[in-house]
Amino acid sequence: MTLTSNADSFSGGFKQPVFDAQSVFRVILDALSRPGQPKALALRTRPPKPLSPLLADILCALADQDSAVFFDPALSRARGVADWVRFQTGAPCVTNPVEADFVVASAPDVLPPLSQFSIGTADYPDRSATVLIAVESLEGGDEVTLSGPGIKGSVTFAPKGIAKGLWQQLVANHAHYPRGLDVIFVGPDAIAGLPRSTIIETAEG
Repeated sequence: MTLTSNADSFSGGFKQPVFDAQSVFRVILDALSRPGQPKALALRTRPPKPLSPLLADILCALADQDSAVFFDPALSRARGVADWVRFQTGAPCVTNPVEADFVVASAPDVLPPLSQFSIGTADYPDRSATVLIAVESLEGGDEVTLSGPGIKGSVTFAPKGIAKGLWQQLVANHAHYPRGLDVIFVGPDAIAGLPRSTIIETAEG
């Protein structure tokens, strides 16, 4: 068994914190403003495994001491991951899904039901969670059709490994708009946004 040293919890973060965070943040905004369109993102961090570098990049750009992070079971059990994120961002890690500002899933099939996470309130719809889902690829999966703000007409989107049940949950998520979860699909070298405002049509309708 490979152990993570204490030093690993303090290394591998942004080399230029302000510049790197701003650069990643701009890509995230671009991805969320153009749903379903992959946006390339250069790797900037070296987190402990199995947390992927792009997941870590996004957390380092968005999370802070006032935002709680919920990890899927595999990531929460992984030695050093929570400590690394806490050191790099100041964000506390929580085990209660409803307390999460950021939800991090290392694969689609380990993501808890979306109903467990906060979708905000009528008065404060922004008090909802952002869900980060690592996928093998942003293409090659079952196609869905996206429309709504940021999309001219419609676009097809087919991240690999997304089961029918998760798409159904995401369709239901849009029905809560303006409340709801914002989702970022995270591939090996690019991301794609799926904000709560996006209308999703599956093959089943």
